Amino acid sequence: MRWAIWVLLAMLAGCAQQDKVNVYYFDDAERGKSLPPQGPLNHLANQIADDLVIHHNMPIGRQVLAVTTPVPLTDFSNSSEFGLQLGDALMSSLHQRGFNLVDLNGSDVVRVSRQGNLLLSRDVQQLSNSIQADQVLVATIGHTTDGVQIYTRMLTLSNNRVVSTSQTSVAWQQLPNHFKPSRQVSLERGKLFRHAESGKGQVVEWNQ
Repeated sequence: MRWAIWVLLAMLAGCAQQDKVNVYYFDDAERGKSLPPQGPLNHLANQIADDLVIHHNMPIGRQVLAVTTPVPLTDFSNSSEFGLQLGDALMSSLHQRGFNLVDLNGSDVVRVSRQGNLLLSRDVQQLSNSIQADQVLVATIGHTTDGVQIYTRMLTLSNNRVVSTSQTSVAWQQLPNHFKPSRQVSLERGKLFRHAESGKGQVVEWNQ
Protein backbone atom coordinates (compact mmCIF):
# COMPACT_ATOMS: atom_id res chain seq x y z
CA MET A 1 0.00 0.00 0.00
CA ARG A 2 2.79 2.39 0.96
CA TRP A 3 4.57 1.56 -2.33
CA ALA A 4 1.41 2.44 -4.31
CA ILE A 5 1.16 5.84 -2.58
CA TRP A 6 4.77 6.71 -3.47
CA VAL A 7 4.16 5.77 -7.12
CA LEU A 8 1.03 7.95 -7.23
CA LEU A 9 2.87 10.94 -5.74
CA ALA A 10 5.69 10.57 -8.28
CA MET A 11 3.18 10.51 -11.14
CA LEU A 12 1.42 13.65 -9.87
CA ALA A 13 4.74 15.48 -9.51
CA GLY A 14 5.68 14.56 -13.06
CA CYS A 15 2.33 15.82 -14.39
CA ALA A 16 2.67 19.11 -12.50
CA GLN A 17 6.16 19.65 -13.88
CA GLN A 18 5.00 18.90 -17.44
CA ASP A 19 2.05 21.31 -17.11
CA LYS A 20 4.40 24.11 -16.02
CA VAL A 21 6.58 23.66 -19.11
CA ASN A 22 3.59 23.61 -21.49
CA VAL A 23 2.14 26.80 -20.05
CA TYR A 24 5.21 28.99 -20.46
CA TYR A 25 7.05 27.56 -23.47
CA PHE A 26 6.47 25.82 -26.76
CA ASP A 27 8.86 23.28 -28.24
CA ASP A 28 10.78 23.97 -31.44
CA ALA A 29 10.94 20.40 -32.76
CA GLU A 30 13.33 21.17 -35.63
CA ARG A 31 16.00 22.73 -33.41
CA GLY A 32 15.37 20.56 -30.36
CA LYS A 33 15.00 23.43 -27.90
CA SER A 34 12.30 25.44 -26.17
CA LEU A 35 11.55 29.01 -27.22
CA PRO A 36 9.49 31.77 -25.56
CA PRO A 37 6.19 32.76 -27.22
CA GLN A 38 6.38 35.36 -29.99
CA GLY A 39 5.44 38.94 -29.27
CA PRO A 40 2.65 40.91 -30.97
CA LEU A 41 5.06 42.68 -33.35
CA ASN A 42 6.42 39.34 -34.62
CA HIS A 43 2.89 38.03 -35.16
CA LEU A 44 2.09 41.17 -37.16
CA ALA A 45 5.22 40.70 -39.32
CA ASN A 46 4.29 37.05 -39.90
CA GLN A 47 0.79 38.03 -40.96
CA ILE A 48 2.13 40.56 -43.47
CA ALA A 49 4.70 38.08 -44.79
CA ASP A 50 1.99 35.44 -45.28
CA ASP A 51 -0.09 37.94 -47.28
CA LEU A 52 2.91 38.78 -49.46
CA VAL A 53 3.52 35.09 -50.17
CA ILE A 54 -0.11 34.45 -51.07
CA HIS A 55 -0.38 37.43 -53.43
CA HIS A 56 3.11 37.18 -54.97
CA ASN A 57 2.88 36.65 -58.75
CA MET A 58 6.52 35.72 -59.39
CA PRO A 59 8.66 32.76 -58.26
CA ILE A 60 9.83 33.39 -54.69
CA GLY A 61 13.57 33.18 -54.05
CA ARG A 62 14.87 33.89 -57.54
CA GLN A 63 14.98 37.67 -57.18
CA VAL A 64 17.12 39.48 -54.59
CA LEU A 65 14.89 41.49 -52.24
CA ALA A 66 15.84 44.54 -50.15
CA VAL A 67 13.62 45.52 -47.21
CA THR A 68 13.30 49.25 -46.52
CA THR A 69 12.11 50.83 -43.28
CA PRO A 70 8.33 51.41 -43.03
CA VAL A 71 7.44 55.13 -42.97
CA PRO A 72 4.33 57.17 -42.09
CA LEU A 73 1.84 57.83 -44.87
CA THR A 74 2.28 61.57 -44.34
CA ASP A 75 6.11 61.66 -44.26
CA PHE A 76 8.19 59.44 -46.55
CA SER A 77 11.49 60.93 -45.34
CA ASN A 78 11.33 59.80 -41.69
CA SER A 79 10.51 56.68 -39.73
CA SER A 80 10.00 55.83 -36.04
CA GLU A 81 10.97 53.26 -33.43
CA PHE A 82 7.96 51.16 -34.43
CA GLY A 83 8.89 51.40 -38.12
CA LEU A 84 12.48 50.34 -37.41
CA GLN A 85 11.39 47.33 -35.37
CA LEU A 86 8.71 46.32 -37.89
CA GLY A 87 11.27 46.48 -40.71
CA ASP A 88 13.64 44.10 -38.93
CA ALA A 89 10.78 41.77 -38.02
CA LEU A 90 9.67 41.67 -41.67
CA MET A 91 13.18 40.71 -42.77
CA SER A 92 13.13 37.73 -40.44
CA SER A 93 9.62 36.64 -41.46
CA LEU A 94 10.34 36.93 -45.19
CA HIS A 95 13.62 35.03 -44.95
CA GLN A 96 11.88 32.20 -43.11
CA ARG A 97 9.42 32.00 -46.03
CA GLY A 98 12.10 31.54 -48.66
CA PHE A 99 12.75 35.08 -49.94
CA ASN A 100 16.29 35.89 -51.10
CA LEU A 101 17.24 38.92 -49.00
CA VAL A 102 20.06 41.45 -48.96
CA ASP A 103 20.80 43.58 -45.86
CA LEU A 104 21.03 47.29 -46.67
CA ASN A 105 22.73 48.07 -43.35
CA GLY A 106 25.75 45.81 -43.79
CA SER A 107 29.03 47.73 -44.06
CA ASP A 108 32.18 46.61 -45.88
CA VAL A 109 34.23 45.85 -42.77
CA VAL A 110 33.72 44.81 -39.16
CA ARG A 111 34.45 47.72 -36.81
CA VAL A 112 36.27 46.46 -33.70
CA SER A 113 35.95 48.83 -30.74
CA ARG A 114 35.28 48.97 -27.01
CA GLN A 115 31.57 49.20 -27.84
CA GLY A 116 31.73 45.80 -29.56
CA ASN A 117 32.50 44.19 -32.90
CA LEU A 118 30.08 45.94 -35.23
CA LEU A 119 29.06 45.39 -38.84
CA LEU A 120 25.67 47.07 -39.17
CA SER A 121 25.61 50.82 -39.74
CA ARG A 122 23.27 53.67 -40.73
CA ASP A 123 26.17 55.87 -41.82
CA VAL A 124 26.01 56.04 -45.62
CA GLN A 125 29.81 56.47 -45.80
CA GLN A 126 30.34 53.11 -44.10
CA LEU A 127 27.88 51.16 -46.22
CA SER A 128 28.74 49.14 -49.31
CA ASN A 129 28.28 50.84 -52.69
CA SER A 130 27.87 47.55 -54.52
CA ILE A 131 24.63 46.20 -53.06
CA GLN A 132 22.53 44.68 -55.82
CA ALA A 133 18.80 44.06 -55.51
CA ASP A 134 16.09 43.16 -58.02
CA GLN A 135 13.11 43.95 -55.84
CA VAL A 136 12.40 46.18 -52.86
CA LEU A 137 9.85 45.99 -50.07
CA VAL A 138 8.24 49.28 -49.01
CA ALA A 139 5.63 49.85 -46.32
CA THR A 140 3.62 52.84 -45.10
CA ILE A 141 1.90 53.29 -41.74
CA GLY A 142 -1.36 55.19 -41.32
CA HIS A 143 -2.68 56.24 -37.90
CA THR A 144 -6.37 56.13 -36.97
CA THR A 145 -8.30 56.79 -33.77
CA ASP A 146 -8.33 53.04 -33.03
CA GLY A 147 -4.92 51.87 -34.20
CA VAL A 148 -2.70 51.71 -37.26
CA GLN A 149 -3.08 50.59 -40.86
CA ILE A 150 -0.05 49.11 -42.61
CA TYR A 151 0.23 48.98 -46.40
CA THR A 152 3.08 46.85 -47.78
CA ARG A 153 4.13 46.15 -51.35
CA MET A 154 7.01 44.63 -53.29
CA LEU A 155 8.30 46.50 -56.32
CA THR A 156 10.60 45.53 -59.18
CA LEU A 157 13.37 48.12 -59.17
CA SER A 158 13.83 48.16 -62.95
CA ASN A 159 10.27 49.34 -63.69
CA ASN A 160 8.48 49.86 -60.32
CA ARG A 161 6.11 47.02 -61.18
CA VAL A 162 4.15 45.82 -58.13
CA VAL A 163 4.59 42.07 -57.64
CA SER A 164 2.85 41.61 -54.26
CA THR A 165 0.82 43.59 -51.73
CA SER A 166 -0.53 43.38 -48.19
CA GLN A 167 -2.80 45.63 -46.15
CA THR A 168 -3.72 45.13 -42.52
CA SER A 169 -5.26 47.05 -39.61
CA VAL A 170 -4.14 46.62 -36.01
CA ALA A 171 -5.85 48.01 -32.90
CA TRP A 172 -3.46 49.87 -30.61
CA GLN A 173 -4.43 47.50 -27.76
CA GLN A 174 -2.69 44.71 -29.69
CA LEU A 175 0.56 46.71 -29.66
CA PRO A 176 0.46 48.26 -26.15
CA ASN A 177 4.24 48.58 -25.97
CA HIS A 178 4.29 50.76 -29.10
CA PHE A 179 1.07 52.82 -29.22
CA LYS A 180 -1.30 54.69 -26.91
CA PRO A 181 -4.47 56.80 -27.37
CA SER A 182 -4.08 60.46 -28.28
CA ARG A 183 -4.21 63.25 -25.75
CA GLN A 184 -6.92 65.91 -25.87
CA VAL A 185 -4.56 68.11 -27.89
CA SER A 186 -2.78 66.12 -30.60
CA LEU A 187 -0.44 66.79 -33.51
CA GLU A 188 -1.86 65.28 -36.70
CA ARG A 189 -0.59 65.83 -40.24
CA GLY A 190 1.59 68.66 -39.00
CA LYS A 191 -1.30 70.54 -37.33
CA LEU A 192 -2.53 70.82 -33.74
CA PHE A 193 -6.04 69.51 -33.04
CA ARG A 194 -8.09 69.98 -29.87
CA HIS A 195 -10.59 67.19 -29.28
CA ALA A 196 -13.51 66.95 -26.88
CA GLU A 197 -11.60 64.35 -24.85
CA SER A 198 -8.50 62.19 -24.91
CA GLY A 199 -8.50 59.25 -27.31
CA LYS A 200 -10.50 61.03 -30.02
CA GLY A 201 -7.47 61.79 -32.18
CA GLN A 202 -5.00 59.53 -33.97
CA VAL A 203 -3.09 57.04 -31.83
CA VAL A 204 0.53 57.97 -31.12
CA GLU A 205 3.70 56.06 -30.37
CA TRP A 206 4.93 55.97 -26.79
CA ASN A 207 8.12 57.87 -27.64
CA GLN A 208 6.19 60.77 -29.25
